[in-house]
Amino acid sequence: MTASPTSLVIIEPASTDLRQKVEGIMEVLAPKTFTGATVLVKPNMVGPSAPELGHTTHPELLQAVVRACLDRNAKVIVGDNPGGITRNSRNVAAATGILDASEGCFTSISERVVERIGIDTGYKLVISGSVLEADYIINLPVFKTHLGMIVTGALKNTYGYVAGACKARLHLQARSNEVFARAVCDVFQVRPPDLNIMDAITAIEGNGPCHGGQLRKVGKLLSSTDALALDAVMARMMGVDPGLLPVQEQARVRGLGALEESEIDVRGQFEVIPNFRMPVTFAPQPDRESADELKGLYPGGMMKGRVMSKPVYLEELCVKCGDCVVNCPAEALTLEPEFNISDECIACFCCVELCPEGALEVPDIEVFRHY
Repeated sequence: MTASPTSLVIIEPASTDLRQKVEGIMEVLAPKTFTGATVLVKPNMVGPSAPELGHTTHPELLQAVVRACLDRNAKVIVGDNPGGITRNSRNVAAATGILDASEGCFTSISERVVERIGIDTGYKLVISGSVLEADYIINLPVFKTHLGMIVTGALKNTYGYVAGACKARLHLQARSNEVFARAVCDVFQVRPPDLNIMDAITAIEGNGPCHGGQLRKVGKLLSSTDALALDAVMARMMGVDPGLLPVQEQARVRGLGALEESEIDVRGQFEVIPNFRMPVTFAPQPDRESADELKGLYPGGMMKGRVMSKPVYLEELCVKCGDCVVNCPAEALTLEPEFNISDECIACFCCVELCPEGALEVPDIEVFRHY
């Protein structure tokens, strides 16, 4: 009997020279030369956050990847579509340090778009043309949690292929985490990355992916040609069964990569991070004893319905920039005459993710305790 095929995931310490580490990864997982090829390097560029906050791909990692590709004679394009309808990608790249790290290769990839239809949802997807034109794509996700999809890893990072207001429209069409996970996988299938190098130098735990989370030093790079396998290893390092994650489970159903431990060959030091905090929106399936305990703490249906709770407004942090209003897919937010979230809220938490000041957050589970 032949052995089951396995996907390779490499874990490297990131405490030494990143260029050397990236070269070692690419020596194993990437072509020896990119002569005549266009390589798209796709970072996580969610918003205009300083690099030290850990919200976005670290510029030193991006620069190491760009230089490795240039040395292999590639035509390199660096680009992403940041979160938010009105955000200029070049301005976001400048704020995150990605513009300077791009070695002159940064491109506003939203300027030319192509329409595709989601293979499962049937939704219209507005995709940056550079994604479909690239001969090779290197995906640079960040090791962090996500209020909506529980984690944002290699699979979710490809949602940045989507340009302009289409991101908000997909949130509105999907309405639920399950359907949105299907939409994310639809985007991924438009053009799966050829190589994924995950920035786990620092991680975001808790209510990520931005201001609601907390920075956690991990000091590693994770890499694979299989995005799902990479996410599975990330989840297990967080202490979580990847089968409980909506995007990763949907990807497994579609056969988009490896999820089970027996299917993945991990090379390097794998360690579960002690007491890694997941978002308050994460409710793993409890065993019977735990379920009985939860029933005593929460009113009927609360554990299912609490993720539909509206974000909490922190007035003292708000600067009235209006980003939350502009980027709300359901148009449920107003700032005048006072801040308000209407019942049209679909609990996508885009406002929480995209607020540059961290003035919106998801209510903690303690809010719902009834003793």
